[in-house]
Amino acid sequence: MKTRNILLFVLAAVLVASCERKDMTSPVALFSTQTPPRYLFKVNLDASGSFPTEEGDWLEYRWDINGDHLEWETGWLGTSVVTAQFPFESGGYIGLQVKNSSGNITELYQGFYTDENYRIQNAWTDLEIDFRRIDYDFPFSDHHRTWVWAYDNIQLPDSDQWYNFPTSAERADYGTLLPWSVADTLDKDYRLPSRAEWQEMIEYCGGAALAGFNLQVRAEHGLQLTCPGIFINDQLQEHGTTGYYWTGDEADEESAWALKISADSDATEFVILDKSSMASVRLTIEFLYFR
Repeated sequence: MKTRNILLFVLAAVLVASCERKDMTSPVALFSTQTPPRYLFKVNLDASGSFPTEEGDWLEYRWDINGDHLEWETGWLGTSVVTAQFPFESGGYIGLQVKNSSGNITELYQGFYTDENYRIQNAWTDLEIDFRRIDYDFPFSDHHRTWVWAYDNIQLPDSDQWYNFPTSAERADYGTLLPWSVADTLDKDYRLPSRAEWQEMIEYCGGAALAGFNLQVRAEHGLQLTCPGIFINDQLQEHGTTGYYWTGDEADEESAWALKISADSDATEFVILDKSSMASVRLTIEFLYFR
């Protein structure tokens, strides 16, 4: 009888130990966004901080992007980073499940708030067009930068040669394509952004890998860039698929740098264009804070 009791005790201890071991082998779930989340902007959700509790184990990940607890927007993925449009205007929860090779799952829901360091205002300009102005509070202690764009195309006074598109709807959507020499002298106060200033905007929009998409997002905090194409030798090319936006930086006497976006790519890049090419325009101005 005594031997039997000892065996039962040992068996119970083994069962308890196995249960404890199973609990201890559940993975740890951690995640964050690689850049500040903004409504409708694409963002990389990064769960690379998650880890298994057993050496050499591997993990899979799946995501509840809209945080509704009803279904998972992704299946099980072998990569810890996923790209998604941030779905919340002000804030909300995103869910993550992490599973190890034994099938043990850890779940984490985490709250995020939309980054709103911008203001929408009406712009003043000496051009006779309807401008909308957006102020971005980039992380500098003494100034912020304002970007503007027109809802209609830019037309110089007493000139009709800058109408690139036949309908008002197209002109409102695509704006005006201009050679660099004209774009660089459009307004006495607002000017073409430099490559460095465009780069600042790219970083605001999630970096070069995502900014091509985010710069086109139709949201009030975005520049809402479009893809009108480019005029080269009076021929419109790449219409509806690509947009080229002048910078204020010359490459040499005959060419200048431009930002390139594409309708089918999340990425963006800088390219060199002949100054006679007619490309798109966004203007900017910098304000200092006086203390």
